[in-house]
Amino acid sequence: MIHSMTAFARGEAQGDDKTISVEIRSVNHRFCEIAVRMPRPWIALEEKIKNRIRQSVSRGRVDVTVEVRSQGGSSQVYEADAALARNYYEAVKEVHKALGLSDPIPIDSIIRLNGVINASSVKPDLESDWSLLEQALSQALETLSSMRETEGAALYEDFLGRLKKLEESLESVSSMAASQPEVHLEKLKERLAALLEGAADLDPARLAQEAAFLADKSDITEEIVRARSHIAQFRDILDQEEPPGRSLNFLAQELHREFSTMGSKSSDAGLSHVVVAAKAEVEKIREQVQNVE
Repeated sequence: MIHSMTAFARGEAQGDDKTISVEIRSVNHRFCEIAVRMPRPWIALEEKIKNRIRQSVSRGRVDVTVEVRSQGGSSQVYEADAALARNYYEAVKEVHKALGLSDPIPIDSIIRLNGVINASSVKPDLESDWSLLEQALSQALETLSSMRETEGAALYEDFLGRLKKLEESLESVSSMAASQPEVHLEKLKERLAALLEGAADLDPARLAQEAAFLADKSDITEEIVRARSHIAQFRDILDQEEPPGRSLNFLAQELHREFSTMGSKSSDAGLSHVVVAAKAEVEKIREQVQNVE
């Protein structure tokens, strides 16, 4: 079953003193490209994150955001310098005494003083934090894979429907192409008759030879055969276990090439109309293939 490259997922794991969450967003890309955003103290875990993702994702642009929060819900913790606060308090008491003040000393006048309350980042413990991070990452990857698979199932059905339309178009093209030699002969007769009006009768053998030459130039049998083969291969690859995106992209390009050649060789309006409609279907397939892993 094919997988889409577009998905979003989130995972979270909680420890004794911190919570780690992971968000993953993936979009289509020719290769597997992973970008990780995380707090600097945990940057040493980045390569582990990428290696873990590569086990689940073979193709696509993957953006990962890691957030680390204390149990209070913030990525910042606050520490009090009690000794400094006590020194400030004693100093303020001396000022009160010197000025003969009797008002109580408000606590906010102490904690607002520089250095009494300090903000610091949640401190890393890389070994235990990796255990938490891996839990959150695995949870997110499981959801991501499920979403990519669901989107892939929709793409799979869409491809099958469009391939069937292409096969129907090829049946019509093949039927129309079979009558082209007679059509060329009649057109050639009409053109030569107009040019040689009143002249001697046309040589039937010569006419047949010229008509055969024109029919050979416009013969699309090989293109029809190759297009049918490409469609059969496309179906087979859709059911393979390996990520088929690159192979499907190549076949979609080849299908476009074959139908374009059919159109360029055709001088019949009806046949050209069928080929144009088929090329529109191929173009839709080419667009959808870009999102297949």
